[in-house]
Amino acid sequence: MSEFPENYSMQEGLSGKWYKLGFGVRGGTMLIEMGETVLLSVHVSSMRLDLLLKDEQGIYQYAGDFSFENLEREGKLLFHSWAIEHLHMNNHDLIIDNPTHEMTNLFIKLSLDKRKQAEDKFLNS
Repeated sequence: MSEFPENYSMQEGLSGKWYKLGFGVRGGTMLIEMGETVLLSVHVSSMRLDLLLKDEQGIYQYAGDFSFENLEREGKLLFHSWAIEHLHMNNHDLIIDNPTHEMTNLFIKLSLDKRKQAEDKFLNS
């Protein structure tokens, strides 16, 4: 008989604290604590960060992942999740709701040229 119930496994975080991970959640190379309710699970070989959120039973469940696969080639970062409730950009006045659960992937194109333009606009004005 197993020491742990079948609905979670135990994995040690970077701080040395042990966490309950939901059924099917892989801990990756390391778990990084981000406060009391969020863990980042680093998967070095597959070049992604899983976002784990604590549920009502204190078990961390998969909520989404950031993929860096195409970052070098295309400059794109992918966030994938079936848990997206809404997005808001820059402030809370511009909100994009996801009531029909159609939004599951968010691609973000990164550019150092764009960063320089933004710095020039906001820091030199």
